[in-house]
Amino acid sequence: MMGLVLLAVLLTPVPVASSSKYANNHFSSWSLEKAVQMLNASPWARQETITHVIRGVGSGISGEKEIYSTFYVRFLSAQPIREAYARIQQIQHGYDKMSAEEKAWFDQAQVANLTMDTSRWIVVSVGFRSNDPNEESRVRRFFQNQTTSTLKNRVYLSTPICPQVELSAYFPPREESIGAKFVFSRELNGSPILNKQCGYVAFELLDVLGANSRIRSVFPVKAMIMDDELVF
Repeated sequence: MMGLVLLAVLLTPVPVASSSKYANNHFSSWSLEKAVQMLNASPWARQETITHVIRGVGSGISGEKEIYSTFYVRFLSAQPIREAYARIQQIQHGYDKMSAEEKAWFDQAQVANLTMDTSRWIVVSVGFRSNDPNEESRVRRFFQNQTTSTLKNRVYLSTPICPQVELSAYFPPREESIGAKFVFSRELNGSPILNKQCGYVAFELLDVLGANSRIRSVFPVKAMIMDDELVF
């Protein structure tokens, strides 16, 4: 279970990393900074921040408060993202100082997440944080109360060859550091929805912060290629 320490770590701003930086570097050798960078600012991770001002709350010279609402969008089906979560767990539990037997036990506990079959499905996770507790609670309730059917017309993946890929399944948040999980098919009518020639893949989420609100995270495809393979 990833706790509050991991959540705090994931909120630390870091510079953007490229996929080539990790291609020949096994995740068990990553520093904490590198793992956090993968989860927050890599080809498979985006942060989308929306700000608005509320009045009359006694904050600031004119009684205003600026609310920051940040969505953390990640391709959980991408192996580097799952490896980053695994590495942070290792660091939290003192993996590097474990005996060979202890490491073997710990490695076995992480196998299911690291080797899950994503050959047919794309999994996008969305986490959320706000500097306003009321906003955070409201959005948390939103994600907890949704189902696949209620989100069918509010969540999409889009690529140049498939403008709107419908949601196949939805899983409400179980761990706050990961967030809600959105599942999409990798193929439409037998053809891949994304290839290396596509310029981008975008995740779109509507009406989370109220009517007409929109979160759109765009991921350049070229940056997601590792060792000549498109990873997502």
